[in-house]
Amino acid sequence: MTTVPPTVAQLFSLEGKTAIVAGGTGGLGLAMTSALAEAGADIISLELPHDKLSAGLESKVKELGRRYTRFECDLSDSKKIRAVFEEMWKADVVPDILLNSAGIQRRGSVEDITDDDIDAVLQINLKATFVIAQEFGRRLLALERKGKIINVASIISFIGNTNISPYAASKGGVMQMTKAFSNEWAGRGITVNAICPGYMKTALTEQYSTDPKYKGYNDYIIGRTPAGRWGEPRDLKGAVVFLAAPGSDFVTGTSLVVDGGILAK
Repeated sequence: MTTVPPTVAQLFSLEGKTAIVAGGTGGLGLAMTSALAEAGADIISLELPHDKLSAGLESKVKELGRRYTRFECDLSDSKKIRAVFEEMWKADVVPDILLNSAGIQRRGSVEDITDDDIDAVLQINLKATFVIAQEFGRRLLALERKGKIINVASIISFIGNTNISPYAASKGGVMQMTKAFSNEWAGRGITVNAICPGYMKTALTEQYSTDPKYKGYNDYIIGRTPAGRWGEPRDLKGAVVFLAAPGSDFVTGTSLVVDGGILAK
């Protein structure tokens, strides 16, 4: 019997899929989560308790005609992360896609950065990312189900920059973690990839592109970026849908850079 190959539309459709998203309520996460919903996925959102941005994500997902379910969890506590995943499985959530986009930043010179800042960044950006991917993958393996894990790293996974040493360490770790998970799970039907955004315009970075006080920094970013502009959250939509969809089934263990050409310069 001849198998009819999927159409291009089918290769990039997420109809009937369920995406679990950590860090989907603001900035880059909102754009990527909305893209998954627009492509057809229902959304399970893992959020901080009383997240003020939750309503915006819920509204966007429902506006696109997809189901939205919220589970609350403090990602700074790995025991609570494991507990909330157990809660999900007891609620009969059947996962297909994981978008691991929670992250924080703490700035300071190497000699001045504090233990509290180091711990906070590594816990959220690296350990929570690890534990979330681990719990998601364990469930897929138990169900003998294929799936997609998409971690969010950074161009700082490749370049160290200055005054963000804990962030650089965490995002370098996310990239290596992505490779390590893929090595063990690719042969069992789970692809594991990372998206590495460049300098993106979000609420947290808006001051650098609009405030005259930071004109020098804004000029530096634009001058360093061959595309000649800051990235926008929407620039990540195609990347996340590609890595979540059947069209990327043979793509695993890699980092997809979305940076306007910075790393090629």
